[in-house]
Amino acid sequence: MKQYVWTRAATMGAAALLAVGGAGGVAAAVDDEAPEAPVVTSTEYPDDDNWHDGVGSYGTFVIDSASEDVVSYRYAWLGGPTRTLTSAEPGAPVSLRWMPEKEGPTYLQVQAVDSAGHISARITHYVRVRDGRAAVTHWDPDSQSGAVTGSGVGLGAPGPSGTGVASAAAFDGTDEGYASLDTSADLTRTFSVDAWVRPDDLDGSSSAVSHAGFSLGAVAGSAYFFELPNPDGGDTIRVAGGAPEEGEWAHLTGVYDAEQKTASLYVDGASVGTVVGAVAPGGTGSLRLGADGDGGHWSGLLTDVNVWDRVFVPREITAAATRKAQRLGYWDLESATDGKSPAYAGGAPLTLAGDASIYAATDDCPWNPDCTPVTYPMVGNGDLLLDGDGDHATTPTALTPTDAGFSAAVHVRLPEDIPARDMTVLSQPGENTDLFTLRYVAVSRTWQAVVAHEDRADAPTTTVSAPLELYPPGGDHFLAVVYDESTDQLRLYVGDDYAADTARVAGVDAWAPTGDLQIGRTLTGDDGTDHLAGEIDEIHTYAGVVSRTQLAFLAAGGTDS
Repeated sequence: MKQYVWTRAATMGAAALLAVGGAGGVAAAVDDEAPEAPVVTSTEYPDDDNWHDGVGSYGTFVIDSASEDVVSYRYAWLGGPTRTLTSAEPGAPVSLRWMPEKEGPTYLQVQAVDSAGHISARITHYVRVRDGRAAVTHWDPDSQSGAVTGSGVGLGAPGPSGTGVASAAAFDGTDEGYASLDTSADLTRTFSVDAWVRPDDLDGSSSAVSHAGFSLGAVAGSAYFFELPNPDGGDTIRVAGGAPEEGEWAHLTGVYDAEQKTASLYVDGASVGTVVGAVAPGGTGSLRLGADGDGGHWSGLLTDVNVWDRVFVPREITAAATRKAQRLGYWDLESATDGKSPAYAGGAPLTLAGDASIYAATDDCPWNPDCTPVTYPMVGNGDLLLDGDGDHATTPTALTPTDAGFSAAVHVRLPEDIPARDMTVLSQPGENTDLFTLRYVAVSRTWQAVVAHEDRADAPTTTVSAPLELYPPGGDHFLAVVYDESTDQLRLYVGDDYAADTARVAGVDAWAPTGDLQIGRTLTGDDGTDHLAGEIDEIHTYAGVVSRTQLAFLAAGGTDS
């Protein structure tokens, strides 16, 4: 309703009608009515019972109120902040562009705001988002999608371990080392490209995947790059990052977002840079693999190349770049028969030596108040008990790194009176030296993981360490060692906490274990040293990198199966 304010003019002694905010005694109307709630419409993402495209694809939402004095709209997506869109003029609708980053149901809530600051009722526009559209172009050696391949391309090389990519192609770095195929992507608009690459020669700048509209490759061994030619003939738009290494796999993703005018590069699932203000020139022609047409040639392996006509969003990129650890062996140490403790879910058992035994304590304390409590195994019903005087165990299931790295995890319990000498928990011998050792060092009272850079007697080593928890000194300890080949990082965990400084290791992928995995000793020649006095339980070994989530599960006694 309209409100009128009356007052009495003191100098006139009579009632006068004064305008609120006006002049000449004319009554002015004050608007206290909320505007009508807005209506939201979208062609790409309508509010209905259907699922619509899709992750990484933009849609337009038109927001309009029937009230002619609406000047702005407040809106928020589920779980997001409240933002404002301003109308071009009072009563005019507004348009909102939006790109979903995950599939599933969500909603948009909107309110209209009029010139007097009144806010309408909130309306909710529900959206059901499908997964992102598949790549418009795909290539790998087993699915070449009609590619024309030069004689300098060899098929049948193994793909990156820990992925679903089985094979790769080898490009020899010559004019004949190329593959060419058509792509239907419109490269003047939003697009993304990714590939698994393994450079074998980093002497010069080279493109692994290229087109008239972009290039994805490595710069003289110093960085990976994603670049777009400048449509105005100026400097090339380049995003660079990461640290290429010869013989090492990397997952590269380039994303051009025409809506945001950004070009972004991801290496192994992590963003390494974004250029703002990028404009893609597009261009016609075929997608070229291994050669860019300007004299740049890729020398190395290449596989799983994809081009999308949308944004490949960060969570998709992370998933595509993730390399899952592959379990080599798991021994739960619950029992032993004829001196052998079986591997969980199959595999080679542990052979017990010396007086080593499986300790399985029982008591009647649950129903006998006069019982004598005993020490229980760390996980489950049994532990491997070692006396420090020659006891140990072995298994032919060696700790063998892959091109992704390796991981090992174990539960350890030391006696209350810890021996004043070094003791080995796990070790993996090679032909000429111990390639990997996890041990307790008495003089510093620390846990240490030691890795040899290569298999020779005088090989350099890298060590990471973490202090022994002193209270109680004979308590249970969960230890895990992880070497990530993609970052050359060696890490030692105590519990599921990252407990040691990161150390750089090179050359681990050249390991060739020649002996059995040793439990409770270091193998020197035909004899053992640094025998462990204590208990060991739940031994896990992996080819590849175990995630923090997996480590937390293993620390809690999970089986990871």
